[in-house]
Amino acid sequence: MPVNTDRLTGAFLEFARIPSPSKKERAAGDWLLAQLKEIGYDATEDDAGAKIGGEAGNIIVKIPATAKGKKLFVSAHYDTVEKGDRAIAPQVEGDDIRSDGETILAADDKCGCAVMLECLRLLKEDSIPHGELLFVFSVAEEIECRGAAMLDPEHYKGFDAGLVLDHSMPNDIVKGSPTKVALKITVNGIAGHGAAPERKINAAHALATALSRLPSGRLDEHTTCNLGIVNSGTKINVIPGTAYAEYEIRSHKQELVDFYLEKTLATIEAAIREHRKYVTGIDTSLGGDGTDTDEPLRRATVDVEVETSYRCYRHDEKSPAVAVLRKGIEAAGEKAEYVIAQGGSDANIYNNCGLSTAVFGCGMHGAHSLNERASISEMVRSVKVLTEAIRA
Repeated sequence: MPVNTDRLTGAFLEFARIPSPSKKERAAGDWLLAQLKEIGYDATEDDAGAKIGGEAGNIIVKIPATAKGKKLFVSAHYDTVEKGDRAIAPQVEGDDIRSDGETILAADDKCGCAVMLECLRLLKEDSIPHGELLFVFSVAEEIECRGAAMLDPEHYKGFDAGLVLDHSMPNDIVKGSPTKVALKITVNGIAGHGAAPERKINAAHALATALSRLPSGRLDEHTTCNLGIVNSGTKINVIPGTAYAEYEIRSHKQELVDFYLEKTLATIEAAIREHRKYVTGIDTSLGGDGTDTDEPLRRATVDVEVETSYRCYRHDEKSPAVAVLRKGIEAAGEKAEYVIAQGGSDANIYNNCGLSTAVFGCGMHGAHSLNERASISEMVRSVKVLTEAIRA
């Protein structure tokens, strides 16, 4: 039986209308559970939501083997970025589906979820023979893949390969992805009135000194870095006592992550150490009572919280996941193309838990933007690739 394009499109449209930003996926999770029950699958939900402070968990569908074959793990995430926190109004424009221009579309990754649902329907309708299968709809992927990180690896222990739908073109095989390290930088100074700076330490200025010495953009052919958030101050006439920034390093080589991280931390520490002063006497300016002279050596201090969001992986063409996916692509009448991703996905988590996992496309384009779109024909192609990979 061919892919039911109208059913696939309808499922995506219905699902996309349900807001599900990370940690607020409850309504979307309930919709998925209802769909799976309607198709005839017994789904369970884990406690990932409770562990990360969210509303919903990973939805898990275990499907016993109907024939000899590889044990395959299939996954997509059903959370979206925050721009999806109000009702989305998807519009069909020929082969494309777009939002009304006021929100994201949620193609990332509800395209992948819709493809998985259609594949599950076809498995039953066509009695497609397959080995043991595990389908997982994950939460909180958009916030450092936390849902996948909370999924118990025992669920997929002993499986041969994993396939993650979280890319654009159905015939692309993502065989590599970088490590991402996030730095949360907090500088503490000494607050006070802007008109009496002599005994104060401006935390914003100290942080700015450090940030001005950190690189931004591409560091080498494998590595990038980015300053994403800077916060400090309450009023223009107040010397801020604290300042905060977030900075990231990504690289396809772990040794380069380690090298640049060490260099970055040393740069920050050295810059903050420059912001110190020695004061004596009693401060009576602007009503001061002299109590701030208990410690004559004034200095800024810094705390840097380092978190590895996910670790890099790199497959060759003989790896189990790539081999399975390539067979599916070729059986669907397509030519496999190999790409290296610059971002991470749940596949980073699964690979580093020992499951050979590759990413392929499901028709999403322009992720996280108001110009996001979903290609209906590419979603159809993705269903065919996934179904053939399972059959093969």
